[in-house]
Amino acid sequence: MFKPKTIAIFAGLFLLQACAPLSMGRPFRVNPEIALKPGHDSRGDVLSKMGQPFRKSVDAQGREMFTYLWADGKGGGQKCIVLFNKNKTVALVEVVQ
Repeated sequence: MFKPKTIAIFAGLFLLQACAPLSMGRPFRVNPEIALKPGHDSRGDVLSKMGQPFRKSVDAQGREMFTYLWADGKGGGQKCIVLFNKNKTVALVEVVQ
């Protein structure tokens, strides 16, 4: 089956990876606060500028919301929430660091 040396190597690699800081996503392609214009940019504009969101959801009033997330695993990162109105136009852009 597996030799003890092979098992030890895989276990060591697994432990190194498990102890590494968790990172998610990547830095945003553009600065959302500058590049996304409420009342002007459509859903398609946001997708072309920012890419696919981490999460898509719908609020209680039926408006679509995109959440973009980036974390570097060292305490840095950003979260961006883009809220669309009924016409699928950007209504709000919020960036939290």
